[in-house]
Amino acid sequence: MQHPGKVLCGAFAWDCIVRDQSDTGMRIQMLSGATPPGSVQLVDLVSGYAHDVKVVWQKDREFGLKTLRSHDLRGLAPASLQTAKRIWQACQRRVSAS
Repeated sequence: MQHPGKVLCGAFAWDCIVRDQSDTGMRIQMLSGATPPGSVQLVDLVSGYAHDVKVVWQKDREFGLKTLRSHDLRGLAPASLQTAKRIWQACQRRVSAS
């Protein structure tokens, strides 16, 4: 099932579509021409999870990501996940308002 996501790296956030997902990784399509660095965080805007991921392959705007660790943003989250949590919450507010 395809759904929206955000790729986070420091102060940068890029829109993407999660094309495929498994327990060990995912395939995404970047919506811009941005190329994420080797290790980033992916926020799944539907599930409310942030995933620490590593880029393992790239073909044009598609990237294969290996999941290193997953974090549930729906409850209390440590300071290191606050940007991811704010992005996810903002998406939830937009969906609720429409």
